[in-house]
Amino acid sequence: MNDTASSYSSILTAVSYQLNIYFGSFLLVAGNLGCMGNIILFLSPTLRERAYSIYLLWEAISDFLYFNFVLMTRVLQYGFKIPILTRYDVLCKLRQFLTDWSNQVSFSFFAFATIDRLLSTQRANSK
Repeated sequence: MNDTASSYSSILTAVSYQLNIYFGSFLLVAGNLGCMGNIILFLSPTLRERAYSIYLLWEAISDFLYFNFVLMTRVLQYGFKIPILTRYDVLCKLRQFLTDWSNQVSFSFFAFATIDRLLSTQRANSK
């Protein structure tokens, strides 16, 4: 019975590492492609004139930072077992800061863009 439990434990551990590598890498590539597409889109001349596009542009940049730093360090640490965060205290603190900061900034910019669109719609309807 003990051999079976240790066998299941080792299988689950291996699956966890593989999931971090493959799913994390997929999220990293897909997230970067989406963020770069959003950055290119919101830098276009037609959208650059709109106020809400500035908010959404900076949201995409914030998400790009999140994917390239926070998610990449997770894939390297938990998938490939490279001890980046345990070896360098500065990176550990920077990762924690960027995790919280990027989520808050991204949500705030999306909320600002939504409020901007709502208020501009209300102004257009009142005329």
